[in-house]
Amino acid sequence: MRTDLWALAALALASAASAGAAPSPPAVTIAIAPGPADEGTNSGDARVRITTPGVHIAAGEPLFTLPGGTDLVVTDDAGPVPLKEGAPGSEPPNHSYSATRAVNGDLVIGYRVVIADTADNGGTTPIFPRLDGQGFSAIGMTLLATPAVKTPYRLRIRWDLSRMGPDTAAVSSFGDGDAEAPAGPVASRMERLVLMAGRLQRVTIPGDNRFEAVWSGDPGFDLRPAIAWTEKLHAWMIGFFKTPDDPAYRVFLRNNAARNPGGGVAFPNSFFATWGPGVTGESLKSILGHEMTHTFTSNDLGRWYVEGDAVYYQVQLPWRARMVSTEAYLRDINLTAARYYTNLKIHGHEDEIGPNFFKDRWLNTLAYDRGALYFAKLDGMIRRRTAGRRSIDDLVRVMVRKGRRGEAVTDAVWYGLIRREIGQAAVALTQSMLVGGVVVPESGDYGPCFRRESTPIRRYELGFEPPRTAPGTPVTVAGLLPGSEAAKAGLRDGDVAILPPLTSEGPRRDPQATVTAQVTRDGKSFPITWLPRGEAVDGYQWERVPGVPDSACRPEDRLR
Repeated sequence: MRTDLWALAALALASAASAGAAPSPPAVTIAIAPGPADEGTNSGDARVRITTPGVHIAAGEPLFTLPGGTDLVVTDDAGPVPLKEGAPGSEPPNHSYSATRAVNGDLVIGYRVVIADTADNGGTTPIFPRLDGQGFSAIGMTLLATPAVKTPYRLRIRWDLSRMGPDTAAVSSFGDGDAEAPAGPVASRMERLVLMAGRLQRVTIPGDNRFEAVWSGDPGFDLRPAIAWTEKLHAWMIGFFKTPDDPAYRVFLRNNAARNPGGGVAFPNSFFATWGPGVTGESLKSILGHEMTHTFTSNDLGRWYVEGDAVYYQVQLPWRARMVSTEAYLRDINLTAARYYTNLKIHGHEDEIGPNFFKDRWLNTLAYDRGALYFAKLDGMIRRRTAGRRSIDDLVRVMVRKGRRGEAVTDAVWYGLIRREIGQAAVALTQSMLVGGVVVPESGDYGPCFRRESTPIRRYELGFEPPRTAPGTPVTVAGLLPGSEAAKAGLRDGDVAILPPLTSEGPRRDPQATVTAQVTRDGKSFPITWLPRGEAVDGYQWERVPGVPDSACRPEDRLR
């Protein structure tokens, strides 16, 4: 059994209480008893019981939310609680409940959840319970009833694996098997809790008890080399962000073939990466680097910051750690720039992005790309102002420290940092970006090895708008654009086509990536390949500066 910092924190709380200090806050107990899980028969279930002590909630006030389940039974110290159900919320659907009488004492919420694979695993973010092999995984927001309590509680996870059978195990964001977390907000932590149980496969790294990868099922390739690479990068990131007291970190992996294979989502102390068509261990490295950056830098600022700095650092940090080549780093810079400068909504306002993040692909990628170029330009401004003594890294580390200490991390804090570092020009740059101004880093903003060049770049254009379906699902071509590359390649309206995954990291980002569809027409089936690009727009790319050696490229090398 591994020991991580959450467990150590729990022990510290217990020790303090026994020594006469203030008693520990009460704990919400999450008891989960999963049944046999089998992807082959598409069958699985879990019995869940959430116990919250010391509850005092008036009749008619919000009592708890529940994403779904059957056999719901709710009690308190007075016995069964009569419930009134409100209208379900959305994304994901959540049912809200209140009681028709006052609720006091131990609030106990028991129910059963059926777990089965569906074609939809939650859009681009894989959040719904699912089966892989002989195991199941879920995110708290789609599995757990969340009590409507405002005071801090500890969280206690208790697993009963007796129904799952032999050779099964369980793990969560907080640790292996039964685990506890110190006191904190209940709702946000329960909603973002990662849970996995069954016949699990693991990668643990000798000598590093703070990193682990876990999954069930078969991704179709060997995950272990990519996980070993990720562990090395995680250790390097701890040194880079100067967070030596980081808690244990887990990479959870599962299938997401239906929507966004190769994508993922970050949670506290953990990350969900996904496999599916076209995903390899090598291709996972970029998303792993991106999401691990979130572990350090994520906060309540807009997506321009949270996603922007993750794209900025996702390959830069592996490059600076000498874990990817300079050519790979340059390619990542150029793919980000190409997707940004060809974005149909490049002038989109920041206020448009949040409500449309999962609805509009152009606005979705805009948040990632322009934020990354903004950080590159700001870094160049700081380095020129300070003759290379300081960089954007220094400001981001301040934000990380503030977040770790529980201090407010707001727009005002960021504006204060950049104003003190550079002056009003940095504030003006930020404000312009947020209202849709185009961000253009200077030629040397990525370092002395790279220079900017103007170049036309063709905008992504599939040729028609396919319905939102899982990869591998036949779609009927309709509304094909005359003169498009798809039409030139021979695609026709009325064709039935099976398309590959059209993810934001594939043809949408790479101007050279082709699409191959398996087309059926008049009873005959054949492949059609085309370059999904339309009109050319003015943009920028970066190239190597001749004569500058690789040893002079990285900031760490230049500071020696």
